[in-house]
Amino acid sequence: MASAGLSYQILDWLNVAGRVRIDNTHSEYEGKLYASTSTTLTDGSTQGHYTVNNGQYSQTYADVLVNINKRIQDFTIVANIGASYSGVTSKELGYAGPIRDTGIPNLFNVYDLDNAKKRATQVGWREATESVFASAEVGWKSMLYLTLTGRNDWASQLTNSPQASFFYPSVGLSAVISEMVKLPEWIDYLKVRGSFSSVGTPYPRFLTYPTYAYDANKQDWKSQTHYPIGKLYPERTDSWEIGLDATLWKDLKVSGSFYYANTYNQTFDPQLPVSSGYDKLYVQTGYVRNYGFEAMLSYGHRWGDFGWDSSFTFSTNKNEIVELVKDYIHPESGKTYNVDKLELKTDEGRGFGKAKFILKEGGTLGDLYTHADLKRDINGNVLVDNDGNVTAIDNAGDIKLGSVLPKANLAWNNSFSYKGVNVGFLLTARLGGIAYSATQAYLDLYGVSETSAAARDAGGVWINGRSRVNPQGFYSVVASQSGLPTYYTYSATNLRLQEARIGYTIPRRWLGNVCDVNVSLVGKNLWMIYCKAPFDPEAVATTNNYYQGIDYFMMPSTRNIGFNIKINF
Repeated sequence: MASAGLSYQILDWLNVAGRVRIDNTHSEYEGKLYASTSTTLTDGSTQGHYTVNNGQYSQTYADVLVNINKRIQDFTIVANIGASYSGVTSKELGYAGPIRDTGIPNLFNVYDLDNAKKRATQVGWREATESVFASAEVGWKSMLYLTLTGRNDWASQLTNSPQASFFYPSVGLSAVISEMVKLPEWIDYLKVRGSFSSVGTPYPRFLTYPTYAYDANKQDWKSQTHYPIGKLYPERTDSWEIGLDATLWKDLKVSGSFYYANTYNQTFDPQLPVSSGYDKLYVQTGYVRNYGFEAMLSYGHRWGDFGWDSSFTFSTNKNEIVELVKDYIHPESGKTYNVDKLELKTDEGRGFGKAKFILKEGGTLGDLYTHADLKRDINGNVLVDNDGNVTAIDNAGDIKLGSVLPKANLAWNNSFSYKGVNVGFLLTARLGGIAYSATQAYLDLYGVSETSAAARDAGGVWINGRSRVNPQGFYSVVASQSGLPTYYTYSATNLRLQEARIGYTIPRRWLGNVCDVNVSLVGKNLWMIYCKAPFDPEAVATTNNYYQGIDYFMMPSTRNIGFNIKINF
């Protein structure tokens, strides 16, 4: 990693600055499974399995800025004009496979791998974005502020599209009411604000021209690719926000914002039919709306040597799919398509089992469904045969399990100080949403979970509120294939002690006025006070939009405790 910057003060109100940052990573991975390893893991080989992989990742960012900060009578002007470059390159090359049966056991090299089963990996891509941008804030008498921004991006993902670049602006206006009019004495500060912004995002690379993927299992190129779309445009999000900030009785601060955002031109595969030469057709359509409210209430005061600062935050967001595919004209057939429901393809090997995300108009981007359930009678009771067994079915229709998105998030932060001693804690809570655990299903299936042990101790699993069935037979049905989601979906609501800290500042006068020293002990994620899910619902295995709230033998969340020393000269 390397970074450098250079600035030059042209006038007392004008300067120019430039920066460059380079971040390069080289990784080497080698995996050796010895001859004694289970053949399930070595792809059937009794001689061992070998994996070697080399990767290179480089990122370069550079920009140049002209900065203006000037006052002209009652007006203040703060402006920035600049340009930037961002480039990312990724390369990966590797081999993996079992050692051939006639090979030497535990001799790990690519030459001794089974030619029929070895797999090569070679992946590489490069993205670059050049940008010009400007922002300006004009203030009048320290009471009225107008903010304008604009940015134009030339992104490499737009290659071969009719739009070579995209522009996105924003405008904001804020007014300090307490500077404009006489307010009651208990109102020390009052500001109202409003803004509009439009943000552009390029679609994924390689969509505007045909690309062919390599099939590692068949060791050949796939014969199909996606249908090349000639007219693709960047995704666009338009946002509106209004807010208020106030200070009351000198120590009480209130802040609140309401926002409303619409997202258009989303690029996805709606599973429309295409001719035999292609395997999928990406379209640009869709309309998703988000709106919500954020608020903060804080209080801070000192009573002699004792001080207390406390803040409470609340946020809620409503996500809604307004439109999926409407009046789309197929580029091959000319037929018009309307799609109001889309089942996202998921990999059952990653723990989804019978669960799936389904996008529906009127629903959210986090709605989790299943088609599987236990066979039931007309009253909804689980059917139990004469031998005490239950049966699963896969055609129960769309059963909505819930949304993995929270309804609201809360946080309460407190800090106390007294003569150099500082103590504080942070409580956080998530309200609403669901989580699905395939891990719990597998533990139940093999009878090694606390739940299955309790069922055995109780003499069976209680069904329909009136009978018990054999635990082994019950869990062999509901917990197989990552489990029936109706039995392994939990509330994601939780409350935790997110952070606690205690510290002491040794006064400078004790150290000959040379320095002061602050020592502190800080703990994070210390105590899960309330949680019904068998795992931490806030832990994520990936940043993929459609893998949130899913636990498939995921690493548990961690508790961190640290000791800090800070010296100020």
